Amino acid sequence: MEHFFAISKDTCGSDFVMDYTVIPVGNISRAHVHINTALGQYFIKGEGYYICGYGTEDEKRYPFHPGVFIYVPRGVIHKLVNTGDVPIESITVYSVGSGEATGKYYTEPPIEAKSTGFQFQREEE
Repeated sequence: MEHFFAISKDTCGSDFVMDYTVIPVGNISRAHVHINTALGQYFIKGEGYYICGYGTEDEKRYPFHPGVFIYVPRGVIHKLVNTGDVPIESITVYSVGSGEATGKYYTEPPIEAKSTGFQFQREEE
């Protein structure tokens, strides 16, 4: 997963962050929470689903595709799954001045260190 913090305190003195993110085909993000901010995300390309409340009794899945906005309240554990055949491209906005200020905290070990059971297979034409 690639992040580019285009607008932030570091790039232009902003008190909010705007981030361009690319999530490769078949990628599942690590479950995480932002303890200092909510986030809003807009999807430009790709499809998949957001899991909000991951690992809790309130866990819900929200499918997304280009043109969909997702809001994740501060303190909600979440992760993304790319189920499409192209990388996901999205814009995310946080109400704090830098990526570090979001208070991002991972709630699971790196994906490479465990088996997710997810496999992407594309049918041959």
